[in-house]
Amino acid sequence: MRLQSPLFKGKLTCTQRVACFSQSLFSSQILSSSLLTRTEKQLSLTRRRRVKGGRECKFQSKLRVMPCFSLTSGASGGVSGDDNGSLRNFKLNESTFLASLMPKKEIAADRFIDSNPKFDGRGVVIAIFDSGVDPAAAGLQVTSDGKPKILDVVDCTGSGDIDTSTAVKADSDGCIRGASGATLVVNSSWKNPSGEWRVGYKMVYELFTDKLTSRLKKERKKKWDEKNQETIAEAVKHLDQFDQKHKKLEDGSLKRVREDLQNRVDILKKQADSYDDKGPVIDAVVWHDGEVWRVALDTQGLEDEPDCGKLADFAPLTNFRIERKYGVFSKLDACTFVVNVYDEGNILSIVTDSSPHGTHVAGIASAFHPEEPLLNGVAPGAQLISCKIGDSRLGSMETGTGLTRALIAAVEHKCDLINMSYGEPTLLPDYGRFVDLVNEAVNKHRLVFISSAGNSGPGLNTVGAPGGTSSSIIGVGAYVSPAMAAAAHSVVQPPSEGLEYTWSSRGPTADGDLGVCISAPGGAVAPVSTWTLQKRMLMNGTSMASPSACGGIALVISAMKAEGIPVSPYIVRKAIENTSFPIGGLAEDKLSTGQGLLQVDKLELCSRPLFFANSWLEEVLGRIGLSRHSSTLQ
Repeated sequence: MRLQSPLFKGKLTCTQRVACFSQSLFSSQILSSSLLTRTEKQLSLTRRRRVKGGRECKFQSKLRVMPCFSLTSGASGGVSGDDNGSLRNFKLNESTFLASLMPKKEIAADRFIDSNPKFDGRGVVIAIFDSGVDPAAAGLQVTSDGKPKILDVVDCTGSGDIDTSTAVKADSDGCIRGASGATLVVNSSWKNPSGEWRVGYKMVYELFTDKLTSRLKKERKKKWDEKNQETIAEAVKHLDQFDQKHKKLEDGSLKRVREDLQNRVDILKKQADSYDDKGPVIDAVVWHDGEVWRVALDTQGLEDEPDCGKLADFAPLTNFRIERKYGVFSKLDACTFVVNVYDEGNILSIVTDSSPHGTHVAGIASAFHPEEPLLNGVAPGAQLISCKIGDSRLGSMETGTGLTRALIAAVEHKCDLINMSYGEPTLLPDYGRFVDLVNEAVNKHRLVFISSAGNSGPGLNTVGAPGGTSSSIIGVGAYVSPAMAAAAHSVVQPPSEGLEYTWSSRGPTADGDLGVCISAPGGAVAPVSTWTLQKRMLMNGTSMASPSACGGIALVISAMKAEGIPVSPYIVRKAIENTSFPIGGLAEDKLSTGQGLLQVDKLELCSRPLFFANSWLEEVLGRIGLSRHSSTLQ
């Protein structure tokens, strides 16, 4: 399984980050055709889908391309080529540059929120199925209306689990023996009515990403080398002093002393060649304070100072969903973690992310920056559930067990939307246990499931699973606007119109489906994990397009809930397909872009009562010179 970002071939890595795209990405051969205006086109595709009993059902599905009207972005909130495709009116300045770093104008999310400030995702909960979300990352603390941004953080992989079934008692000095064998001092102020302390341990590198581990090893090696060189210098000094004092070694005992001093110098010099940092061990202690399970860690192995990281100095944590508090292992790693206790204290789960990918995705969907509103996510009022499906032990690859646990968590938290920016090739579309569970989540629990289509384009039949090959999932392709190309990617000659990224996967699927449902901006500068030592990072991929679409749909669901309109995954999907802005004028362009670029302001109109829809229809018909009551429509 791969994180859905471009240029993935084989090895699993974090999303490819691109500072400057090659001009060849936007060559004339791949530019989309002129956008359709005032026309309606039907594409009839033969589609096969499995039914119970193994039979195949063959039917004709009419896929309609909505008319593209040359509307201006004003009070009507209409779609225009200038907004989503044309470079003619685009000027790069501070405002447009910042806006292009977190694209919202392309899908009309900015116009939607300007017209409906309270429908900015409030009341909507999004489950992020990814590598884990850092609750300390910029913009992920509170929503636009002051509520907690992240409601829960769950490790669905089990990669951070610690066995804490061993119970010990403290001695008269308040000391216990940790699972690693170390003697630990318990803070006397901690409440523990039972007097039992459950202990366990973990090699800390097992909780970190490869990149973070590599950085820590370099830092620790540098400090070790400094101390080792000091020790070598001291040993050489003692040897020189001995030689100066004893010019002739006639006594056998003096020869042995010098030999010992020389051997010490040789061993210290060779020690650097055999240096191997397995990482420090952290001791974990779990206890029940009479109300909730509490957790404390001893992280002295990560600290340079001997008095830092002691167990007694740790501020106890409990399950994240209860108090929404997190910890940091040390200043050196700057890695945020949360804890969850399961099975009556027998299992402690320490949750860290397996890459910055998940935090970036969450930031696109709903980050809130009160001081920098242009860098807000698409739905700053929405709340999040972080479901870590990327197993740290497997290089951030997911497992069936992790995916199943994530779906259970999404249902238990009564989420409205799921975003999954993961995917991989598949032989059989719409098939497998996970797809069956997704169908149940969508059909029974009414969740809207959105996922990336993949980054294996531009070849046909390259959409990945589950985003591009599952009927219940809305698969999203990656779109780039001229503003994004000019500002975020620093392209010298940006395309004159918006188009699909070349690497965005294309349909059709093996059973004849389009594969791509809609498109959304496939790049952004968004928050990343604190351990990266960066506040934000540029990433691009359908991994970024999926949360952009997810945030846009969250805006509409927020409006529907506020106005008492029942939310249905089927209505939502039909609405986004029927109101998307076509990219390219040819029928085959749909294999690349799906029904087109998501347009949130049009979704709003489709979701409102009939008289709102009628007024919109009057406006549209008026612009093409028709009337609702003309004989042409009767």
